[in-house]
Amino acid sequence: MNSSDLIWIKLVLITLLGILANGTAIAQRSHSDSLDRLLAQPMSDTARVMLHDDIGKSLMYSKPLVAIKYLKMGIGLAERIKYPRGLTRTKNRLGSVYRIIGNYAKSLEAHIDALKVAEDNNDRDGMARAYNNIGVLYSVQNDSRKAINYFNQTKTLATELADADLLEIALTNLGSDYALLGVLDSARYYTEAAYQMAVLRNDNSTNTLLINLGNINYRQKEYAAALDYYRKSIPVSQVAQDNNSLSMTYFEMARVFREINQRDSSLYYAEQALSLAGKVDNPRIMLDAALLLSELYEPFDLARSFSYYKVAMEARDRVFNEEKMKQIHNLSFTEQLREQQRESDRVLYESRVQNIGLLLGIGVVMVIAFLLYRNSRSRHKANILLRNQKKELEDTLAELKVTQIQLIQAEKMASLGELTAGIAHEIQNPLNFVNNYSEVNVELIEEIRQELDKQNLDEIKGILGDLCENQKRIVTHGKNAEAIVTGMLQHSRRTSSVREATDLNALATEYLRVAYHTMQAKEQSGQITLETKFDAGLPKLAVIPGDVGKVIHNLISNAVYAVNKKKEKGIEGYEPRISVTTATRENSVEIVVSDNGIGMPDNVLQKVFQPFFTTKPAGQGTGLGLSLAYDIITQGHGGKLSVESKEGEGAIFTIRLPVQDRIAQPA
Repeated sequence: MNSSDLIWIKLVLITLLGILANGTAIAQRSHSDSLDRLLAQPMSDTARVMLHDDIGKSLMYSKPLVAIKYLKMGIGLAERIKYPRGLTRTKNRLGSVYRIIGNYAKSLEAHIDALKVAEDNNDRDGMARAYNNIGVLYSVQNDSRKAINYFNQTKTLATELADADLLEIALTNLGSDYALLGVLDSARYYTEAAYQMAVLRNDNSTNTLLINLGNINYRQKEYAAALDYYRKSIPVSQVAQDNNSLSMTYFEMARVFREINQRDSSLYYAEQALSLAGKVDNPRIMLDAALLLSELYEPFDLARSFSYYKVAMEARDRVFNEEKMKQIHNLSFTEQLREQQRESDRVLYESRVQNIGLLLGIGVVMVIAFLLYRNSRSRHKANILLRNQKKELEDTLAELKVTQIQLIQAEKMASLGELTAGIAHEIQNPLNFVNNYSEVNVELIEEIRQELDKQNLDEIKGILGDLCENQKRIVTHGKNAEAIVTGMLQHSRRTSSVREATDLNALATEYLRVAYHTMQAKEQSGQITLETKFDAGLPKLAVIPGDVGKVIHNLISNAVYAVNKKKEKGIEGYEPRISVTTATRENSVEIVVSDNGIGMPDNVLQKVFQPFFTTKPAGQGTGLGLSLAYDIITQGHGGKLSVESKEGEGAIFTIRLPVQDRIAQPA
């Protein structure tokens, strides 16, 4: 199964899960208005809680923010009257609404709260629905194995409760996630079981189930069966006026016809898919349909093939932006999962410490009582023993706390490394963009050769214009992607360097020279005044020279950039100046890099050490230099890195390294 297959299974899965996990999206205004009027009528508090849930359900797709307001009111009422079943229902519904608007972290929090309330009150229906909703969240995060675990728990409880609706949901979700994993036999088994239930119950989920069955048969190369399922789904989509599902069906049919070498049919359904995808504004379907049309037209109509290829590239940019936004949401979701795990570990750790302390306390008391009973003359020795034991316990507890902090910090740094490496891998997508335009340029060059033979200069000029524009895009995207990937891999790489006694004055001199000449060659600017004021009595410190040198190099490079930018403004009498000083303080050694460049406003100062934040134009900075410098000084050397600046007047960066890293000098 290739990556395109997985994307299409995922697209169908997300559509289906949204329908099955929360009920049919009937966001009718008249229904919600009537429910709102019912709130003003006399009724029991428990009924009022369930009515708030019903209002939230009716508005969750059409007006999700209004639905959240009503659900929070229902949650507050359920908590006041101590109504656990209603609390579980409303929290589960709130989590589903948060998922719909893309706030996965809050969605997970609401579903976990609902699960805890259901478990505490043996509410098996609430537990089943919470398991299903958590499974949906994992599925959206591409963690199908964990999703399947939760869906199996939903299936077990639905079977015990004889709840056909919930059982169909669990079977459908299991089929979809097994398809994502490429376990097609299991995917077929669960999806067919869900389809049979849907037919018997005459519900509205048969459309997506038919599309899923068609996709499974397609991937098993059973093309006739796949086409049969797709054709069955078409009238259902048309009746429901579901152009999104219909466009997916047409695209899948186009792919099947391509596989069985029926090009005309493939062209027809691919064009239908592209047309409907444009109407429902679905860039992913537009991307794949346009690429397929470009491929089909290429052998006999190169101009039309290229026009579809341009449509595909525009859709790809939109899909890429949507994926980036999703990754941002996923970061919050992943951090929420880790926070939940850390909280669980913390509670378990504190419980163990309390139990150990209690047992030790009981043991100490028993020993003291025994000693007092046997010999009152040893009371003084017993008190001394007790104090020693207490001190040992306090020391042990302090060591455990320090160890715990170190483990948490190590986990955070490891997670950051995995995250940055993953994002760097994803940013290879712009490089694919470069490759694609390079292939188009090869074709354009071949066209120029042909037109040269014909002496058609006007056509050659037009092609050269396209060629130049493509080349500019290649250079821009290629350099930007390369810089970001390189920066991210540096950010995630762990250093294994050993600390050594280092003369910081010599280190600063070396990197000042390297950074200055490198930036001057790059910027091709005029003379810059360099000032140094080094403390001759500066002690040697145990540092990693390469890492500290990178920090100094980065600060000086930024200073050169700042003064050159100010010089470009043509301010009369302005003389670019950069200063590097060192000094010994009471508890630290300072290295200060200052300039009289363009400076930074207050809103920039608050973000300057954040990863990816940069004030430089696109392609000139990745926003990782100061973030790496901050980590090297604070995390790697236990020091501090701070900045002071005024817009238009310059900036001062101060490195403070702790004095305990000083190397003893011979007398």
